[in-house]
Amino acid sequence: MTRFLPVRHTAGWLTIVATSAFHAFAGTSGAQTAGEPLSSGYRTHARLVATIDSIQRAHPQLVSARVIATSPGGRSVHVVRVGPGGDAANARPAVLVVANAYGPHLVSSETAVRMIGNMAAGYGADADTKALLDRTTFYVVPRANPDAAEAFFSAPLYERPGNQTPYDADRDGKVDEDGPNDLNGDGLITLMRVEDPAGAWMADSLNPLLLRRADATRGQRGKYRMYTEGRDVDGDGEFNEDGPGGTDINSNFPNFYKYFGETSGNWPLSAPEAWGIAELFQTHQNIAMAYVLGPQDNLNTPWTGRRVPGIGGSPQGTSAGGPFTATLPDDDPWFAEGSRVFKRTTGWQRGPSTGAGEGDVLSWIYYHMGRLAFGSRTWWTPDLPADSSRRGGNAAGAGTDPLATERQSLRWLEANRPNALVQWTRVEHPDFPGQVVEVGGIAPYATLNPPASELDSLGAKHTRFVAELAGMLPRLELRVASVEAVGARTWRITAHVANTGFFPTLSAMGARARWAQRIRVDLKTSAGQEVASGRTMQLLNPLRGSGTSTELTWVVVGAAGSTVTLSAASPVVGEASETITLRAR
Repeated sequence: MTRFLPVRHTAGWLTIVATSAFHAFAGTSGAQTAGEPLSSGYRTHARLVATIDSIQRAHPQLVSARVIATSPGGRSVHVVRVGPGGDAANARPAVLVVANAYGPHLVSSETAVRMIGNMAAGYGADADTKALLDRTTFYVVPRANPDAAEAFFSAPLYERPGNQTPYDADRDGKVDEDGPNDLNGDGLITLMRVEDPAGAWMADSLNPLLLRRADATRGQRGKYRMYTEGRDVDGDGEFNEDGPGGTDINSNFPNFYKYFGETSGNWPLSAPEAWGIAELFQTHQNIAMAYVLGPQDNLNTPWTGRRVPGIGGSPQGTSAGGPFTATLPDDDPWFAEGSRVFKRTTGWQRGPSTGAGEGDVLSWIYYHMGRLAFGSRTWWTPDLPADSSRRGGNAAGAGTDPLATERQSLRWLEANRPNALVQWTRVEHPDFPGQVVEVGGIAPYATLNPPASELDSLGAKHTRFVAELAGMLPRLELRVASVEAVGARTWRITAHVANTGFFPTLSAMGARARWAQRIRVDLKTSAGQEVASGRTMQLLNPLRGSGTSTELTWVVVGAAGSTVTLSAASPVVGEASETITLRAR
């Protein structure tokens, strides 16, 4: 354990219809009151399924849902399609939203289901929403890890990232035999500190609820050993090392996958929930971009590319140099603009930094599937004005405060969610006879998920952002520059294929990964016509946005007044076509 209070690091033109239109079928909750469980106002799996069904029945021409996986615990994982025209929506460029792959992060699930409801309610009431959904389809996976999410509604309460796959974490031939224990009977699993002069931890000088590692170079002495609350049930000298829960879906994807990790699964995509998401890309080639609600973030601090030598100094992204470990610099402008739009549409100008993922869905979508992928933590404890009465916090003097993030979160909890704070309380512990053992700390989930009273506002903010993001997708436009007679029954056609959207038709990583398809251009002739020069079918290199175009020419032999058809298409960009009459223009 590294530190106490482990805070997870890891909008514009669209008019959102009044949220009361969504409340009719989604439900809402007021402010959390003292004594209410932290899960108050959040949806169990059964309620989530019922909400999806209600939205689908209320908007049958716009919303449809299907099951893409069944968890080891028997719970369905849904993808909800939002877009008119039935299956014709699958032919339009699409944005994929994935939420709650990290099981304890239920705020992302609640936000995703509100996105669905907001867009569905807005289609018939707002011209901008209708225009967006008429040209762009949304696929939303509101709860990718339902087994782990359901732990939020169980007692005792502790953050469980894994699904219900049995797993022998301590390799003793038994599974799930040593989980946490509620020693003080408060229904929460927090931390346990044991007085020991050989311990590495000491109480924080400003707030004793926090613990810090003692720094011997500053004359600090440890006083405690620290564990999660529980007993050594199996008598192997370790505490809570083999509790319920198997695979963390947000650690089970191939990119940066951690082999033999405690919660990463037996192999990449071994979890049916992760496999179901991977299959979406196989069966829906029209997915152009993704928005992931989870622990990883590249919107507060956008990804920036760098050239990193691969294995043996060979270039990354090759068989000799191995896979990419950093984003490509050519994609920097797109991540930077996504960050600017996020901050403008949500009003958030700063947020916590995020660490690199290991097998997470966000980086997998970018590095392996080649799509631009944007990720947000959805919510975090807000910054409060600096407390001028408290400075420092290092027992031995000035310096960078290693608990700055935790301290900020604790101050917000004290002011807004005091029932999430568990003061240190002594308990009798049979594994530590004669020693002082205390239980306390921060309630699980408290720094990951806000009170339910904030969920509607979060849903509206993220809906605005994802809508504006989708409005920046690439768009094809064909421009016939000229049709010139160059001989008897012979015509030179010059045309431009342009991208009038902001984002490129393919990310730099997509061009390297070769998963997303390039633009295909076809020139179709009719009877009595022949193409004398130029290719009737060709694939274009990626087009940057804002009107960037490629010029193409053909020489066609045919009667004056006859027509040819020029078309350009890609599943992730859409289609444009033009009928060209063979006459000088």
